[in-house]
Amino acid sequence: MRRTLSIWFFLVICTIKSVLALSSTFSWEELIQQASEEALRGRYQQALEKLQIADETGEPRDFRYYWILGKSQKGKGEELEALKSYETSLRLNPDQTKLLEEMTDLYDSLRFPDKALNTARVILSRDPENRNLRYKALLWASRIGDIEYYKATLKELESSNPYLAEEQALLDEISGFQKSGKIEDSIARCKRFLPFFPRNKNLHRLCILSYKSKDSNLYEEGLLQRANIFRDEPIFHHILSMEYLDQRRFVESAALARRALLLSLRKNLFPDKDYLLPLRRYYIQIGSDSGILGTELLEEIIRTKKSPSIDEWNVLLKHSSFSWEVLAFALRSVAETEPEESALIISKEWKDMYKNLKVAELEKDLSRYAGPYSLDKTFQFYLETGYSLAEME
Repeated sequence: MRRTLSIWFFLVICTIKSVLALSSTFSWEELIQQASEEALRGRYQQALEKLQIADETGEPRDFRYYWILGKSQKGKGEELEALKSYETSLRLNPDQTKLLEEMTDLYDSLRFPDKALNTARVILSRDPENRNLRYKALLWASRIGDIEYYKATLKELESSNPYLAEEQALLDEISGFQKSGKIEDSIARCKRFLPFFPRNKNLHRLCILSYKSKDSNLYEEGLLQRANIFRDEPIFHHILSMEYLDQRRFVESAALARRALLLSLRKNLFPDKDYLLPLRRYYIQIGSDSGILGTELLEEIIRTKKSPSIDEWNVLLKHSSFSWEVLAFALRSVAETEPEESALIISKEWKDMYKNLKVAELEKDLSRYAGPYSLDKTFQFYLETGYSLAEME
């Protein structure tokens, strides 16, 4: 028994000594350097182990520690934890452009366009010639509704374009790559030149065709970029809405469809009935009889191209339980057909009734949390805000 205890005690002492030796073999600086090298090689678990040993030295953690920790967490798929570590590192040392770039990419992948734009603007203040990042900032600004920055960035990109005279030649080159099956070359040219020609619709079309041939995620991103840049054109939002519908992402499809419908109503009192299709499918999916009825009533109005009277709109609104789509059409119609003062009074009455009837639904309005424009407060998705369609410029 004593011999067994002695052996056990000897092994414990040896283990403690080996651990102490391991933790004290290298200095804090050496361990941080080793951890950094492991993280850069993609050996994230080993990097974390080095950091753990560094903690045992008793030295305080610095900004480098949290950068390595964040990079390793990101590499292991712990993206939200990585963000926390990155933010801590940045607080300890704000002068880290490389870290800001990593944070910007991470914010983008996590769909935080507002935060991505904030970090991008800091980087651009230090590196104003970074056109690719400025193009991304343009997209993020559109998504969150920062119209002033969106317009200024668009102007800046288009006013300093060294390839302006080569525009048609570039389009022909990309088209040639596509026809010959050189999709990788086509995609490379698209990514390079979209920041120089952000509003060239033919370039976007060619890029989207190339993306579709290569990767579904890239294709979706191409559709989204085009919608972001042409933020006032309903057709591009409708196309993206239909893509989400094909993927059976009904909530996102409906959120984009609502935007497409409102954009279309700003241009036309009787928009194409296809704009109602994703919304009808959404209502079928969630079993909303009033939503389905509302889209059917509007399809008939579009087919006949007859604008109902105020009394008829009142009947349709009540019959559809104040369907969102019916209200949108009614507000557009009254703004077009009634004197301004009368239209404002009627619109306010309808919107007040809508709010009273839909108070529970407003808190979970799909446009508040779904789709790429959920943070855009400049565009009035929510009819309860008190603005009419005519005021949404």
